[in-house]
Amino acid sequence: MTKETIITPYYSFQHILREFAKGLGTKKLAGKKIDDACKKTEISPFHLDTLKKELIHEPLTKYVNIHFADHILKQFEFICECYLNLYKAIPLDGANADESKKILDKYFFTFAVVELCTESIDGMGLSAREIANSDKTLMTLVLEQFEKSSEWQEFYQKSSDSQKERIRAWTSQSAAELPEISSIAAFGEKSELGNSWGTYKARLITARLWDYFFDRSGYTDLNLVKQLLANECLEELAKCLIESLTKGAVRFEPTAELALRASNLLALRKVKSKHAKQQSLGLLNELKDKLSTIDTRKETTYYYHWMMARYQLHSGNLEDAIDEYTLAFEQVIYRQGENAERIIREALIAACRSPKPKKSFINRLRRMAVLMKIDFMPSGVDKNEFKAKPEEIESWEIAAYSAYFDSFFSKDSFFPDATYPSEPHKSSGPWIVVEDSYRLDLVKPDKMFSVGLIDGMSKKMPQLTYFSMMDEDDAVAQLLDAGANVNKLSSSNESAILLAVQSLQVNLLPLNSMKDQSFKLISEKTHNKSVLDTVTNKRKLSPLGCAVQTGRIDIVEKLIDMGATVDRRHDVGNETPLFTVIALISQHLKRPQNQAFNEWMKYSEIGLQTARAYSAGLLPHDLKQLGENISNQQQDEMLKQMQAHCTSLIKGNVCKYSTADNLREIAKLLISRGASPIAKHNTGMLGYTPLMLAIELNEAELVKFMLDSKKSEIDLRDTCVDSRNQQRIGMLRLMHFWQSRDVYNVFTKRFGKDFFNIMP
Repeated sequence: MTKETIITPYYSFQHILREFAKGLGTKKLAGKKIDDACKKTEISPFHLDTLKKELIHEPLTKYVNIHFADHILKQFEFICECYLNLYKAIPLDGANADESKKILDKYFFTFAVVELCTESIDGMGLSAREIANSDKTLMTLVLEQFEKSSEWQEFYQKSSDSQKERIRAWTSQSAAELPEISSIAAFGEKSELGNSWGTYKARLITARLWDYFFDRSGYTDLNLVKQLLANECLEELAKCLIESLTKGAVRFEPTAELALRASNLLALRKVKSKHAKQQSLGLLNELKDKLSTIDTRKETTYYYHWMMARYQLHSGNLEDAIDEYTLAFEQVIYRQGENAERIIREALIAACRSPKPKKSFINRLRRMAVLMKIDFMPSGVDKNEFKAKPEEIESWEIAAYSAYFDSFFSKDSFFPDATYPSEPHKSSGPWIVVEDSYRLDLVKPDKMFSVGLIDGMSKKMPQLTYFSMMDEDDAVAQLLDAGANVNKLSSSNESAILLAVQSLQVNLLPLNSMKDQSFKLISEKTHNKSVLDTVTNKRKLSPLGCAVQTGRIDIVEKLIDMGATVDRRHDVGNETPLFTVIALISQHLKRPQNQAFNEWMKYSEIGLQTARAYSAGLLPHDLKQLGENISNQQQDEMLKQMQAHCTSLIKGNVCKYSTADNLREIAKLLISRGASPIAKHNTGMLGYTPLMLAIELNEAELVKFMLDSKKSEIDLRDTCVDSRNQQRIGMLRLMHFWQSRDVYNVFTKRFGKDFFNIMP
């Protein structure tokens, strides 16, 4: 990372968050964290999400209610989406950074504040323009409206003199300070069903936000609100930014033709003549000389580094190309959105092709790609359970991006006589195993096999793990007698016990042997807890997670007795074993399929992540290409028929080798051994719990068992969020939607017929 400070014309997302935290009055709750984050251009999406929670959702939930917190966070995300679209649509390479930020301050933040406050303002029967023309603070208008409420009047009459003075001060135009959010929260009563205090506090906080920006910040413009609608404000913003760009671009006219000619010579996937190398290098040297004179603030120099990266790459100098891509990346972000996307994509693929990938640079690229909505963070197991720092890119993903190098930077597009970078990774692509290729070695019981064909994916496996996978019971028994270590893992984190369990899994296609001899042999040996809790690199498989999918309670109980963590998350969807086994019950139930939801899930984050993990390298890892590929597949009628047939086969096997009652008993066992019925899961519904899933399936007996469990406190007000529309849904609404009458009866018998007054 360069130590040079680069001034960008666009603000970072963390800067926007900090400004709104100031308006809400929550900045001091994580002041140092957000200030430190704003000192840097780059930020981890994990860290940004944490800051959003600490500065928006958690305090607003605490001080008002979760519905207001959801609304403000949703509006903030919408504002960030608008900002991202602006960043991608209007390039500012060459524009004066200070002038551009003044334009953003004036127009974008004015638009953003109005957008954030609109719903609350509408609820008061006002418009943003009416407020702007009133010559009053919004706090004054809000309190004037409260005076019409009998509930507020009753509160005001009972208030102390100091409370009345504080309210009066809030309406004073000369007030030195805006009200603290904690002071607003302390007024009146807690937000509850049946009172108006949630509305009161939400409007007071909205007023604080409005007044901070339009009375205190010094950079928004209330006159724009008087004159323009929100969309017109954005249009004016775009016009002003383009004018700034046009004015700044005059300085760089001497470099424009050089840059264009170099770009044409260095185009991707284009066959290059034997003279192209010398010609492009000459153009780049000339471009560098001119930029060194006229671009002292690095406003367009990223383009030189980008083209030089391509030159070095097509010359066969991969490491030099990565160094140039690093400089191009650092100088393009928050400057030119469209080119930033292209540079990130090229740099990520090139950096992953290196024999010794620079993980720190790849992580930086991944972070920005996620913020720009062109990639996802790794899926599956929550790293915070076992690691202090979440992983931003995994080794198998590096291999997958490297495999994409061949089509993205085609060999025939390299300069003549250039050395094409060979594939250094062998952990991507289809894994093809030929039976009888490996001989049992009892002299070296922990011997590692290199498993897989030479031209495909290969992995290192202890021979015990290999023969467990191949259902060679005799070989497993001999190796154990010879002292083979059951705690040794493959290079993909597979253990012998995991593969023995998978031999019994009922929902695999094709099925394995369904024999339990290897499992019985291996499970008699003492296992390290870390091995029992290990998940595989790509598909995030765990022994207990697979065990619940055998439908056999004895297998599950044995693993728990051996020391497996009962709530250890697994699978791409980051599920607990309890959630997994309840979901498997649905295969035994006759219930209509929600085709629209299933179709939406294919293109959701979890759907695309699953496709990445299970495609065996046959689908592109690049998110844009992956989505297009899946969309094209859906047009293939034969493929759709094959998918439907496979789904039918899996359902048939589940029904043949397991029963709903056995799966219910497994769920009860997990709960009795400490599994949480209220563990949150982010599937199509965010925050979905095993209890909610049981409600959906109308599993009354299981729901009753959960309610009887003393190990988890069931909150009747618990909710989940529909990720399609961000609506928050309570358990009562789930019962009504899925017509779960048996579950409804369980709740009414337990809590009385008035329990729906408690549940949202």
